Amino acid sequence: MTGLQANGVSFEMVRVASGQFSMGSPNSLFSEGPSHLVVIRADFLLGLHPVTQRQWQAVMQDNPSGFPDSPSHPVESVNWDRAVEFCARLTEIWGKSVRLPSEAEWEYACRAGTETDFFFGAWGPFADSTEILAETQRMLSEFAWFDLNSRGRTHPVSMLRPNPWGLHDMIGNVWEWCADVWHDDYLGAPDDAAPWSKATARQPYQCLRGGAWDMDAFRCRSSYRSFDHRELATRKIGLRIVVEVE
Repeated sequence: MTGLQANGVSFEMVRVASGQFSMGSPNSLFSEGPSHLVVIRADFLLGLHPVTQRQWQAVMQDNPSGFPDSPSHPVESVNWDRAVEFCARLTEIWGKSVRLPSEAEWEYACRAGTETDFFFGAWGPFADSTEILAETQRMLSEFAWFDLNSRGRTHPVSMLRPNPWGLHDMIGNVWEWCADVWHDDYLGAPDDAAPWSKATARQPYQCLRGGAWDMDAFRCRSSYRSFDHRELATRKIGLRIVVEVE
């Protein structure tokens, strides 16, 4: 664990070691295929949890959240451009490169060395939400705030169990912006974990990962992908930061 400070507020980071993994899934959703090998060539620091309202306010001097006055909850109602601005301001404060994770970095960290639909059990692959077992959903509630346990709102970060690499709220609570431009599938995707930034006709869509407090269990799988307009800011969307290791 690495601790950084910004204007008196702590940011705890987890060092994610380099390695490789199979990104995507054999699921029938074409957006999750084809599965492909990705090599993470360098260690990186990833936020222990999504950026909180307290952390955001310390850096940006405002709080856009739709669930306000909840310092330990994830900041939300953040569009992609403001998320990038937040990273740029931390880069200035720390003198280190701070950015949004690539989709590949995010999935690698979420999976934490596992290969199944969820990092906490050998279930799946599931074709849709109707196939998710009751036992799977019960286990998911120990790790994620989603539609069955969230009571229609965000919750304080790090309240539930972490994934095998010690990262909290990788699934559920809020969607997390990634650096990548959205593509409908992985054909031609980078194999080195770099953000897929080549423009497509579907601009200005950016990638989102992790599911949110109102999502069903299917959308909390490690491989599940989504996207939205970079200008969109809703109570479901937040961010998690990467600090590059020198």
